[in-house]
Amino acid sequence: MSKTRYKNQKESNEAIAKAYIQNDYTNSQNKLLLVSKANYGEKSSNVCYSSVDDKGMNFYEFNNNAEQNLMLIERYEWADFSSVTIDHSITKSAFTFVGHGENRDITIEVKGKEVEQVIRNHSSMEVNVVKRPVWTKVLGYRSQTSWKMFVASTVYTLILLFILNALLPASTHNFITGLSLFLFLLSIIGFLVGLIKPKWVLPKFKVKTRKRVLFSYLYLILSCLFIVGIFSDEESTSTPASTQISSSQNSVTVASKKDGADSSEQKVEKNDSDKAVKEEKKQKAEEQAAKEEAKRKAEEQAAKEEDRDVKAQEQAAKEEAERKAQQQAASQQATTSSSTSSSGNYKPFENDPSDDQQSNMSCSGQIKGNKNSKIYHVPGGAYYDRTQDNIVWFCSEADAQAAGYRESQR
Repeated sequence: MSKTRYKNQKESNEAIAKAYIQNDYTNSQNKLLLVSKANYGEKSSNVCYSSVDDKGMNFYEFNNNAEQNLMLIERYEWADFSSVTIDHSITKSAFTFVGHGENRDITIEVKGKEVEQVIRNHSSMEVNVVKRPVWTKVLGYRSQTSWKMFVASTVYTLILLFILNALLPASTHNFITGLSLFLFLLSIIGFLVGLIKPKWVLPKFKVKTRKRVLFSYLYLILSCLFIVGIFSDEESTSTPASTQISSSQNSVTVASKKDGADSSEQKVEKNDSDKAVKEEKKQKAEEQAAKEEAKRKAEEQAAKEEDRDVKAQEQAAKEEAERKAQQQAASQQATTSSSTSSSGNYKPFENDPSDDQQSNMSCSGQIKGNKNSKIYHVPGGAYYDRTQDNIVWFCSEADAQAAGYRESQR
């Protein structure tokens, strides 16, 4: 089949391969049972597909840029081999065929168990399946490489912890976090000791090396850190780190001493602890609100005092302006009176001592003199309004001084 046909149909490479293989078996006497992607080792660097039939299996090389996409490169007959060893994993299966000639190593992806069943049903080969522990078939453990198993263990542990965090009740989180911190400290101690004497900290391992100590205890340390990060809630993170560590250590110590205690007592202690934390947070919130209220009242009182100061200053400024205006008016009047007295037309007016009424109209409200004390007072002076009897009026200070009067000191 040509490449052009499948490209126009926009089919995947696997669909192209299956269509080609089915067409190749159209005129064949062999019965096609299944098609699977395969790894042909050093025979071909391109993608390969295998077709399994009742008498053997074909191997095709896929080349997307060739005119003919799939090309048959080799065929194995079941009769050519006496036995096969199969090693299954989750995503692929490794087949080692043993025959009279050279052995063949083939890797079948996904459909390895189906190929095994075909071999058992349609051949006389001895089938040997490698028995591995279940965990060695998991992705990351099959190669038994230390760093790959370390990475896989870390990833799987992290996924498991997220699942447990969603399933376990929140009341157990603090206990789990405290226990993890305790194990974290033990892991660090074991790691440091193991770098000196590996056999002291690897009692269950056959191979006791520093490399094994490094990967094993580094995994434990990271797992403890993951547990603390995932299971720590808001209440535990709000407390200081030192307090949290000490409280977790104390809780672990108490738990180790009371292994036979009833689980209900632990729940009661946990609830009491939660209530104490909530009460403390509530008290802090009330204290903060009281401080804010006192601060607000102090600001309002300061604003009121500032307003009173401003009003007092405005009133003082207003009174000062009125006093200056009076003095200015008196000065102008005194100037006018001085000009009049200089012309020789002015005569001081003297009230009748027995008359309390101020009868002077021409100079009233200007310079007021006391006939007995020979002291004159200007408007705004301390004794200006108090002087009521024996008044002698002057239109200016010059007139009063010319009459022998002196200015009041107040």
